[in-house]
Amino acid sequence: MPEYKKKKLTCACVCINVWNMEIMYTKKQLEIANQLVGAMDSKFFKSLSEPVRVDIMRFLLLNGQSDIATIAENMPQDRSVISRHLTLMQDVGILTGRKEGRHMVYMLNAEHFLDRFRTLTSLLETCVKECGPLCCK
Repeated sequence: MPEYKKKKLTCACVCINVWNMEIMYTKKQLEIANQLVGAMDSKFFKSLSEPVRVDIMRFLLLNGQSDIATIAENMPQDRSVISRHLTLMQDVGILTGRKEGRHMVYMLNAEHFLDRFRTLTSLLETCVKECGPLCCK
């Protein structure tokens, strides 16, 4: 028999408190919820929500790997602003960079990017299967 805990939650998986329903959830459901929340790395998703970073991603998708000078030439922002965005994007794994002489060349880290979304999708699918109607509709 699974252990049950009682807590005020609207959704055992995503933990959105809308109606303050009293529900029971299992240890496994709590584990799934924690994994799901852990996969929703705010720095990663925040970096995707900034319009300048989206423009940088679009540029790299269309033009391939590029150095900061080339990227900055094609953006309205100063080079220093572009540099900060590139650093943040590299820190969260959206971009990779390598030194070529005195220049840093940036490219999309497609595999890491896709892995993040695969993980999130997989956890959401597990959440829906395990939590059923308590989770999402």
